[in-house]
Amino acid sequence: MDVANLTPKQRRVKQIWGMLALCICGAAVYELPYLSWSYYDAAVEFYRVSNAQMGYLMTMYGLACVISYLPAGWVADKFQARHLIATALVSTGIFGLILTFRPPYVVLMICYVCYGFTTTIPLWSAMMKATRELGDSSEMGRLYGFLEGGRGFVPVLYGAVIIPIFSYLGEGAGGFRAILIYFVILDFVCAFFALGAIRKLRPDEEETQETETKHKHSFAEYLDMMKNKNLWLLTLLMFCCFMIYESYSYITPYLTNFFGVSESLGAMISLIKSYGLAVFGGIAAGFVADKIHSNPKVIGIGFSLMVIGIATFFVVPAEPKLLGIAAVTILIISLGLFMVRALYFAVIDEIKIPLKYTGMAVGFASVIGCLPQIFIYSITGNLLDAFPGIRGYRYMFAYEFAAALIGAVLAFTLYRNIKKENSKNA
Repeated sequence: MDVANLTPKQRRVKQIWGMLALCICGAAVYELPYLSWSYYDAAVEFYRVSNAQMGYLMTMYGLACVISYLPAGWVADKFQARHLIATALVSTGIFGLILTFRPPYVVLMICYVCYGFTTTIPLWSAMMKATRELGDSSEMGRLYGFLEGGRGFVPVLYGAVIIPIFSYLGEGAGGFRAILIYFVILDFVCAFFALGAIRKLRPDEEETQETETKHKHSFAEYLDMMKNKNLWLLTLLMFCCFMIYESYSYITPYLTNFFGVSESLGAMISLIKSYGLAVFGGIAAGFVADKIHSNPKVIGIGFSLMVIGIATFFVVPAEPKLLGIAAVTILIISLGLFMVRALYFAVIDEIKIPLKYTGMAVGFASVIGCLPQIFIYSITGNLLDAFPGIRGYRYMFAYEFAAALIGAVLAFTLYRNIKKENSKNA
């Protein structure tokens, strides 16, 4: 059915199913590469690797992701999003299936590198473009907010199904193989869901459907798009966000080492800050952004919350009696963090990137914006080793504070630029 012929009710139903599919599939495809985050000891036992070797696997995965962001953008602008997302799920599932046979380390490394390609080239930009294609400019905040919130919440449901099985099988190598098989099957099932539910509901403003099929995306046009100064501001504020996000996993050991928090309580706080705030912060930020008609302004507020929260860690002594203040501070930082993560790709609509170039814009911004996922763990780990105790964490908070402050300045600058441009065109 042609998009123009859809009734408002039909459009809303298709929009809901499309967003549901993006959340479910966008979460499922990343479970296999990141299993070591939740089942680290079992993964090391099953793969028969050392801690260092496990670290190398994730490093190679991150490197493969970063070098894949740019081609991911080109691919997203050439092919339909639902086909690409289904391809990502099936190909990732195939490499997960190979791992169930406990292959040698060389094969493990190849599979993790391929994970980086399969979860990025056919998926990353396609997922972001598909989200933009689900609505018009007035809905971008809430759509991207729901994507972030949904992708944060759905893994909890996946875990609720598999964790009891993992526990029943002894929480070791046998249980980990069951987890691998579970997520392999899930990826294959989600591929069919993606094909059936994800649809383009927004026609290109710049050209008709007929001319779109004949249009050739030239390199010169991509270069022209990259001259957009606001796209560069978006890219740099993404970099600042990832500087904080990728190092934020060290908050849990900070609590256990200095505030007397037990491992279980630390895990609970981590769950709340990682999933609870992703759902609330992402969705709430999206609705607020649409209400005030500005995604960069809400992003700036999110960075400002992080500035306040991180600064608090320099003032509040790391003592068990002040755990309550530390916990509230963490929630404030998490709220700001997920407000930013939910909305940065929604900005693409405000900076007037043509719909047909959405994939390339996402890929370009991600190449630079996501770079911290390669080096931040090494930097933070070396800081904590070189400066034992609270001093190492102070240095970590220092670069997080700087990133949050710079991010706030970039976001409000972007907001001012867009406001000026809109005034000129009014």
